[in-house]
Amino acid sequence: MLKNKIFIPTKDAECWSDFLVDKNKQWQKGFSAMETALSWEKADGLPPEIKKILSQEAEFKGAELLLAIPEYKVSLPGGSSPSQNDVFAVLTSKKSLSVMTVEGKAKEDFDKTIDSWKNSVSKTGVEKRLGFLIETIGIKDKDIDSLRYQLFHRLASSVIMAEKFHAKNAIMIIQSFNDNNKENHFDDFAKFICISSN
Repeated sequence: MLKNKIFIPTKDAECWSDFLVDKNKQWQKGFSAMETALSWEKADGLPPEIKKILSQEAEFKGAELLLAIPEYKVSLPGGSSPSQNDVFAVLTSKKSLSVMTVEGKAKEDFDKTIDSWKNSVSKTGVEKRLGFLIETIGIKDKDIDSLRYQLFHRLASSVIMAEKFHAKNAIMIIQSFNDNNKENHFDDFAKFICISSN
């Protein structure tokens, strides 16, 4: 749960490192935390690659960034760990208000599979959280054990925040800083998209 809901603007990319779980491990050149911070601080609004993706949909053409919050935590039931999103953003366009969660990726994977995650936490917590995630993102009667847990709670974060902001759209973006599809674990993302969109 967020203890303080007052946010102040960043001065530079270095400010983002103060919100990391493990600054010594995560704040390195070439890794997602630093690359995401540099990308967003450099951009005038949305980073160009994200703006390009969004502009492919009429709903988001000309989308304007209203605010972006680094390392934003969204509380989830069934445990004490929130979903810590690399960026939480609120966007506006001519047609609607949208919220977006961004997961930066450079040299990292999408963490544990659902099966592996289920075996690493308490059974009560698993049932409560997984049930909540599945209901929130609308996946029903699917074999999800081989999918990556991180993608579930990142997408759920966006849906949760869209409801809180009364936004029309909930968007999850993977901002990859690695063009190699094997190294950036694109297959894991593709499998998740196939199940979550059906």
